[in-house]
Amino acid sequence: MKTIYEPRGRAREYSPLALNIYNRCDHHCKYCYVPIIQKKYGHDTSSGKIYPRVNILTELREEAKRHSFGKQVLLCFMGDPYCRADVEYETTRGILEILLKNQVTVAILTKGGKRCLRDLDLFKQFHAVKVGATLTLLDDADSLKWEPDAALPKDRIGTLRKLKENGIKTWVSFEPVIDVRQTLQLIDTTHEFIDQYKVGKMNHYNTDTDWRDFGIKAIEKLNGYGKKFYVKKDLAAYIPQGKLTEEQVNMDYLAIRGRSG
Repeated sequence: MKTIYEPRGRAREYSPLALNIYNRCDHHCKYCYVPIIQKKYGHDTSSGKIYPRVNILTELREEAKRHSFGKQVLLCFMGDPYCRADVEYETTRGILEILLKNQVTVAILTKGGKRCLRDLDLFKQFHAVKVGATLTLLDDADSLKWEPDAALPKDRIGTLRKLKENGIKTWVSFEPVIDVRQTLQLIDTTHEFIDQYKVGKMNHYNTDTDWRDFGIKAIEKLNGYGKKFYVKKDLAAYIPQGKLTEEQVNMDYLAIRGRSG
């Protein structure tokens, strides 16, 4: 299996290319799809141990010699590049160093909060990088219920602000959307220091949420703040025709090409 691959389905809406460093993370989010995927493909999930993929640094170095990756590469879908337990943390930094050396465009998505700031020196050296967080809730108690071992919302938000202050392009993923009221509040809270948003919905839990109403309100807020955003297909299906531009439903609209802005 290649270290850098082209994701499919819903994952493809996040990035044209991706790289998974670890087998999972230790945030224990209730909505996590990774265990389901691993069981589907016969992976052993009994130990709960977090570890980097075998020989991933060596394989990536060799792959980078043979290929020029002209498209954005996302870290990560399976697991988190900044786990709470810091398991084999040096692997994340090693991956970034290889990608930097080979001038690969990188997008990072993490719930690790300020743990990603230890690589701020590397982020500043990339020609094209964006660092983002999944934001689901604003209330700490609700976050601890759904994402018990992820960084708290204020930690993630403060980290995004710090990254922006240092000239790093920032982005937010609103998926899953657990409480539409809090998600809309998160737009108000973060718009001054976030460059891009991706907006989805809740997909693996039954809910009576009015997704049409939420989608319209989110779109109007983001447009009102003049933000760049993409609405994922699952949510876009509820949005009335004419509410979204062609760019806002183009999967690669937010794939980065340069630094902050």
